[in-house]
Amino acid sequence: MIRHLERITVCIAGLLMAFVEPGTADGGNLLVRDVVLIDGTGSPAREGVDVLVRDGRIVRITDTRLDAGDVEVIDGRGRFLVPGLIDGHTHPFPIEESFPQYVHFGVTSIFVPGCSDCDDETLAAARARTRAPGAAAPRFFHTSQHFTMEGRHPAKTYVGSSWVDGKTIHYLDDVEEIGPLVERVTRQPIVGIKVTLEDGPTPPWVERMPQEFVDEIVVRAHAAGTKVFAHVSDDVELRMAAQAGVDHLLHFTGVDLDWERDRPMLEDFRARGLHWVTTMMLDKSFLYPVHPAWIDAVRETEFFDAELDRLMAEGAGEEATRERMRQIYGSDDVSFDTHPLLVKQSDDLRRLHEFGIPLVVGTDVGSPWIFPGYAVHEEMALLEAAGIPAPDVLVMATRNAATMVGADDEIGTLTIGKSADLLLVDRDPRVSVRNLRSIVAVYRDGVRVGP
Repeated sequence: MIRHLERITVCIAGLLMAFVEPGTADGGNLLVRDVVLIDGTGSPAREGVDVLVRDGRIVRITDTRLDAGDVEVIDGRGRFLVPGLIDGHTHPFPIEESFPQYVHFGVTSIFVPGCSDCDDETLAAARARTRAPGAAAPRFFHTSQHFTMEGRHPAKTYVGSSWVDGKTIHYLDDVEEIGPLVERVTRQPIVGIKVTLEDGPTPPWVERMPQEFVDEIVVRAHAAGTKVFAHVSDDVELRMAAQAGVDHLLHFTGVDLDWERDRPMLEDFRARGLHWVTTMMLDKSFLYPVHPAWIDAVRETEFFDAELDRLMAEGAGEEATRERMRQIYGSDDVSFDTHPLLVKQSDDLRRLHEFGIPLVVGTDVGSPWIFPGYAVHEEMALLEAAGIPAPDVLVMATRNAATMVGADDEIGTLTIGKSADLLLVDRDPRVSVRNLRSIVAVYRDGVRVGP
């Protein structure tokens, strides 16, 4: 009976391969033998399995020893096979630098929710680069450019000439503009629309986007068959996004949940399958320069020397950092273990997970002290330190992220028919997500891309 089911599974996988996206046919052929499989679904690990990949797709997973035939054989004894990791919030430009960094650290897909470089042409070039056979590059998913208002975040926060209305950002002046703009941006291969409600994030404060604008964006986006991703940074913006019915939330930083007051809202989120991206790395980035051990650990990777030198040259010294900590946290002695704000944030994320809200690992690469690929491992370690079990954190960096960007039929789990985006590691990630740093090999579509 088992053999019969396996033959059926192989046939189904073959049919799936007939409908793969362009470029996948150039995928690799390999057999990972006698490995511990942690498939990203949240199911228990399977020990001593063989995983067969043909043309970049997983076609067989079995406890029976397979005949290697003409494929490359990878010795999996004593090793662990997990899905390629996904950064669910990143701004990766310049991609010539960041793409090899992502894949080196096992990140095989990224999600870009707008940025100052995100004009249509640049996004198209990034997508094309990731489709090149065997490219050391992650899969590339993205939203529209920011929907915001003039004088608001992000252009207010990151001042520069690269913010060009109608090209890298969309300033809304009137609710009547929203319908035609949604129609325009959805001609591009976007995952959804990025709306920024921000009144800060730092003084001088501005007026938030009016609620009627947010409501109209959601109505128009849903009518066009796309999702809305909301950038929120406090409780007011969270409730605005909830009232409008946005699909997913970007950032937990700055949100302070009241579990009695907010329970009905959270129940609605859970019922609708809303995903919430974590970005705890934003807080860690504010503390980085006063932690030499963190800097030394980054330096040891030998991947970010130029970036570290630039950051230090720009005066990111201890006193400047402590002054910023006093402004943000009211203290220059801040840690995730002791500061009330950060302890509450960690506790709330753990409780959201226990409540059934799908969390997604995201880092906000593009901000200083957040390093492509490496930061995904830091973000996972912060979530584990918050009390979330290591296997659940792995799901947040794989299946949950894939589901959020609408690619869970293709990536995020290691199951029959899926693309063979694989991370082979030496140490057991069920014990700690830190063990995911023990990378032996990284594969995308069955082709080795790192390290």
